[in-house]
Amino acid sequence: MRLYHMKLELKLIGLLILTNFFNNIVYSQVNFERNDSIIVIQTNGDTLKNPWAGGFNSVQFSEIDLDLDGIKDLFVFDRTGNRISTFINAGTPNSVTYKHDPSYIKFFPEGLHDWVLLRDYNCDGKMDIFTYASGGMAAYSNTSTSQLSFKIDTSLVHSDFQPNFINLYISSTDIPAIDDIDGDGDLDVLTFSILGSYVEYHKNLSMERYGNCDSLDFQLTNKCWGYFKENFSSNSVTLYDTCSFNVINPEKKHAGSTLFTLDVDANNSKELVLGDVSFNNFTMLVNSDTSANLTQSTISAQDSLFPQNNNSSIATNIEIFPAGFYLDVNNDNVKDLIAAPNCYTGCKNKKNVWYYNNRNQTNNPDFKHETSAFLQDGMIEVGEGGQPVFFDYNADGLMDIVVGNYGVFDSNLIPLLYKSSLTLYENVGTASKPVYKLVNSDYLNISTMNLDIAGSRPTLGLYPAFGDMDDDGDVDMFIGDYNGHIHYFKNTAGPGNPANLSLSSPNYLGIDVGANATPFVYDLNKDSLPDLIIGKDQGTFSYYENQGSSTSPNLVSITDSLGKVDTKRLYDSYGHSNPVFIDSAGTTIMYSGAKNGYIYKFTNIDGNINGTFETDSAYLNIWEGINSKVSIYDITNDSNLEMLVGNYSGGVALYKGKGTVSPIGIKENISLTNLNIYPNPTKNTITIDTQENNLNNASIQIIDVLGKEVVTQKVSNKITTINLLNYSKGIYFVKFSNHLGSKVYKLIKE
Repeated sequence: MRLYHMKLELKLIGLLILTNFFNNIVYSQVNFERNDSIIVIQTNGDTLKNPWAGGFNSVQFSEIDLDLDGIKDLFVFDRTGNRISTFINAGTPNSVTYKHDPSYIKFFPEGLHDWVLLRDYNCDGKMDIFTYASGGMAAYSNTSTSQLSFKIDTSLVHSDFQPNFINLYISSTDIPAIDDIDGDGDLDVLTFSILGSYVEYHKNLSMERYGNCDSLDFQLTNKCWGYFKENFSSNSVTLYDTCSFNVINPEKKHAGSTLFTLDVDANNSKELVLGDVSFNNFTMLVNSDTSANLTQSTISAQDSLFPQNNNSSIATNIEIFPAGFYLDVNNDNVKDLIAAPNCYTGCKNKKNVWYYNNRNQTNNPDFKHETSAFLQDGMIEVGEGGQPVFFDYNADGLMDIVVGNYGVFDSNLIPLLYKSSLTLYENVGTASKPVYKLVNSDYLNISTMNLDIAGSRPTLGLYPAFGDMDDDGDVDMFIGDYNGHIHYFKNTAGPGNPANLSLSSPNYLGIDVGANATPFVYDLNKDSLPDLIIGKDQGTFSYYENQGSSTSPNLVSITDSLGKVDTKRLYDSYGHSNPVFIDSAGTTIMYSGAKNGYIYKFTNIDGNINGTFETDSAYLNIWEGINSKVSIYDITNDSNLEMLVGNYSGGVALYKGKGTVSPIGIKENISLTNLNIYPNPTKNTITIDTQENNLNNASIQIIDVLGKEVVTQKVSNKITTINLLNYSKGIYFVKFSNHLGSKVYKLIKE
């Protein structure tokens, strides 16, 4: 599928080149590539280590050498959307030194889902893959030589249930323990049975039968490992169960549980740690097996405050359904503990990844709680559903970022259970080198506004859009929400001033697109009036044409199926579209995120509003996780667009434009000297002194904030005067160009 879309994109590019050549049309193909270089800093000035890593919800952690340099890196799998993140480890002793590097994701098999654990089952020093398959698990072996690679070993691991040889059952909700339980060198499996509250022990017979560990030859040797029963009403267990249903001569369900094993008392037998779907804590089960071959596993005690008692830490408290992962994350050759939620939705989704540093030994741990936001504290992370939008909130000519979200989980907020807000990042860099700083995690305090009029409570799923709707020179705001409604906030700041937004009209015009409204302001019909296009749950696009005046908008519903396109595939239940328009060298292009996570690109729009748009349903094969949301702007002023991609994990990815034309065609070239433009602000005319710049092939353009050129003028004299009396108040850009390049200046019309 990926290769197909890549070939299709190349064919489209080639076709466009030929079309442009024969028709003498200047058109620049828009392309993007993943880029993590733009700096983001916290309110206190600390630099985020991995700002564009994309966020975490219910994540699973494994070690693996991604770049084959001999240092174990980090593989992270988020079961909410089956999203992979990869981090390269610098390997600095006694330090957490991970750097996000998504370039390794492409080497992992497609279609991994629900849970993924990396373990070296064939003892070749390379981490293999175990992952959920229907009714059990699949296995992939690591075949890396000069670069990372995997091959499928079996699509469904089987076990000898004596007498039946059937699939080794593991629930999609659970996480099994895959470890060397009996200490013989091969990997065994502990998992809850399909029927109830007992843990099955599937012993790997690879060493016994073949003398090596390179096989997955399992036998169910204990239907009641540890002789305990998990209780239904709590996450405790009943010890010393008789297990009368067990297999002959055994080696001495439930809604959902997670399992992992470790030795906490240096006696070689493995303790089992349980996380339960309905509870916030771990229960550690103490294994009293001291037999020579570890064949008498018996749980003799339980600790519901784990790891508080090992030895000086605090108990895990994660809402809800915690899962544990035992791996060395700080490069001291001792395994540490990471805990994170294991649910699909409705659980803690921010500051929910706990890191315990093991200050002693792997088989005799002394855990110290270091953070509840492992790696998250270095990311843009807004909880569930990152929805980024560009917006110059302080009118300084530098584009800032507002990130809406579905919400941050809070079990105390009955009945919503989530709090939605807008997070504001101010661009404190320069026109060519943006730097983003967190200035407000609840911009405008929208989380406290009762925008859900019917429910008399705040709303969820906030998605902002910006545009000057009343032609007063400042930018107003729409908010879409999960109910499908639109809320209008008027900006009374005036031209060139930081936004002063206040709620003017909740449930604006009674607009209701069903669910998950994502508005965008754009002059679609080219009549110089801003229109409103809204994405929605079903994946189609609603178009509201502005039939009013420049100062008094009148938005009229034209169609609920703009372009006769949507962002659903045949097997998708929902589309979750979010329209974004750009003007690429005079050609209108629409992009959209989708529930399925792919980016959609729509063309054949100009002069065809009532027709059918052309669709690329997997643009550049970009995929950052389900519920993708996109925003596009040239934030580096190099004539190349940047694209933000939000996702369900609550984070944001950054893509740098490559060979693109920005919506306003701005490019700055340092080989030119500065111009003198006055007066600025102006009420009427401006004078432009080109100073010492060469006037060979020189011109001046005045460009509005939507990217439309309102004035284009050749320049042959050093001094040029331009009359702006008939133009609206607001922010404009003055672009001077000659044979050497171009320079851009901000202009305010009062």
